[in-house]
Amino acid sequence: MTYLNKVIDRLKAGQLRKFPLHINELGLELVVNRGVFLPQDFQGWRWYAENFPAVAGKNVLEIGCGFGLPGLYLAKLGAASLVSCDIDPKAVANTLENAERNGITNVEVIESDVFSNIPSDRRFDFIYWYFPSVFAPGDYKYKNEIERVAIDPGYKLLSRFLSEGPEFLETSGSIVLGIGNDARDDLLEEIIVANNLSSILLGSGTYAGVSGACRMFSIRKRTLDV
Repeated sequence: MTYLNKVIDRLKAGQLRKFPLHINELGLELVVNRGVFLPQDFQGWRWYAENFPAVAGKNVLEIGCGFGLPGLYLAKLGAASLVSCDIDPKAVANTLENAERNGITNVEVIESDVFSNIPSDRRFDFIYWYFPSVFAPGDYKYKNEIERVAIDPGYKLLSRFLSEGPEFLETSGSIVLGIGNDARDDLLEEIIVANNLSSILLGSGTYAGVSGACRMFSIRKRTLDV
């Protein structure tokens, strides 16, 4: 069985659980509704939350918010503002529910296909995505919405993210990309070069229940040497 098929089976099995799920993570009381990213099955978000750059006083945009982590945790840590978005209205509703449940008010949650509904005049210090790094052929068709949390056919989403994202950054801002070591690094590098970007590995590590290593990159516009 290919890795892609294993991930698809894992996503299907996850939705057979009893919902809603109630969990306590990172000091937050959270609910996870059916059809939304399951924290138990893909736990890399925990490593990214615990190793994210300092966010106090920063404006953060989170792409693909799912049930709300790690974005809500970053808001709780003192981010000046958090905009969380997801293409799936179920995820948007779930994140809003968890923000209200925990009294987190410095967050705005919107439905958006990557940057499609982000106002063009908004600028952020950090734009973050725990990227769905499982590669599939470019003509792969999602069988259901939950597959979007893990699979990016042809890395088309990654290409959009890195080509459009820099326009929403403050001058000193950066894209923070969370991506596993199972990703197609050759394609990631091609996209970075094609968009005249530079990348720095902020860190990598493992977490119980996570296959492979989590990695976090800081990506920004390439500056000309003086």
